[in-house]
Formats: sequence, structure tokens, C-alpha cells
Amino acid sequence: MIFLVVSDLPVAVAAVAAAALYRKADTALRIFCGFVLFSAAIQALAMIMALRHHNNMVLLHIYTPVGFVLLVAFYRALLGGAVTKGVFSGLALLFTFFSIINTLFFQNIHTFNSYALTVESILIIIITLFTFFVSLSKSRVSLVTKSNLNAVGWINSGLLVYYTSTLLIFYLSNYMLKFYSLKFNMHAWMMHSISSMVMYSCFIVGLWKQLSSRFP
Repeated sequence: MIFLVVSDLPVAVAAVAAAALYRKADTALRIFCGFVLFSAAIQALAMIMALRHHNNMVLLHIYTPVGFVLLVAFYRALLGGAVTKGVFSGLALLFTFFSIINTLFFQNIHTFNSYALTVESILIIIITLFTFFVSLSKSRVSLVTKSNLNAVGWINSGLLVYYTSTLLIFYLSNYMLKFYSLKFNMHAWMMHSISSMVMYSCFIVGLWKQLSSRFP
């Protein structure tokens, strides 16, 4: 329980930084701040439901498509000059449709939506790698503002680390639960929590750097 509380601290700190930056941020970072605040709200609700011994999987079925759409909107605003915006819109619509179908017919709201999370992880990894390519290339003007490069670098790194670290956990989660011991599963999800802490720590650094540039 103590580890779970500690692992949620970076989420809370990132939410505070996102709330502080929201009004002063440009469109891309404002969307990202919205994503962080939404994630923090879902995390808080999940903890409350867990403490009351309620199944909180329904929150994950909500968080997965909504969180993905917010991240795609963030990258759409950020990389508008490098990629046709219709690509991001189409990607968001297709994934949302896939996630809903998965919930309705394959993995209901009371189970872990491993299929949707696995697909989401692959898509975010591709987007983050592409963003690194754009930011490191000579065509940095593709990004909305060069002043965001430092913050975006940290945000992008956090997302890449998290989704690459947890891809196999999401993909094999139901298999591990069925064929491996409780201890093994606990260790796997502890690694997930550590990856989440690293991701939100990167978010904190990126948002803090942007806050520092806005309020010198």
C-alpha cells in the first residue's frame, strides 16, 4: 500500500504543474496539461475505488481511448507542420472505435483491456519516435514553437520510456495472471508502477522547465 501511495506522488505533482501552466501554455502544451489532469483524476478515482474494494477496471476502459485521443491531439498540434492533420484525426477515430468494440465484444468493463492497451502502446511508441526524428532533424520548424523543444523532449521521453517498458506487460497480462504465480504478477506490476513514476517524473521536469521559461 505504501508503494502504491508513493508511486502516485509523481502523478499529483505533475497535475499541480499542469494546472499552473495551463493558462500560460500554447495549444499543444495546453492539451497535454489537460491529459495530465485527466490522468490524475482517473488515478485518484481508481485509488478510491480500490480502497473501497470495488472493481475499478471500468475506469481503464474510459481512460484508454480518452487518454489516447488527448495525446494524439497534443501531437497533432505539435507536429501539424510535419504531418497532415487528418492522419492524427483518423488515428484517433479508428482507435476509439477499436477500443469501444473491444469493450463491447471482447474484454468487458470488468476485465483488463489488454488488447486496446497493447495497440495504444505500439501507436504511441511510433508517434514518439517520429517526434524525436522531427525534433532532431533540420526541419525543427515543423514543431509549433522552438521554445517548446526542451519541454517536449522530456514529455516525449517519458511517454517513450513508459510505453516501451510496459508493452509486454500489457500484451501478456492476462496470460501471466492465468499461468504465473501471484508473486510473479506483483513483481511485473511493480515494474509497471516504476515505469509510470519515471514517465510522470519526466513530465514534471518538462512542465517545470516550461513554467520557468514563462515565469523567469
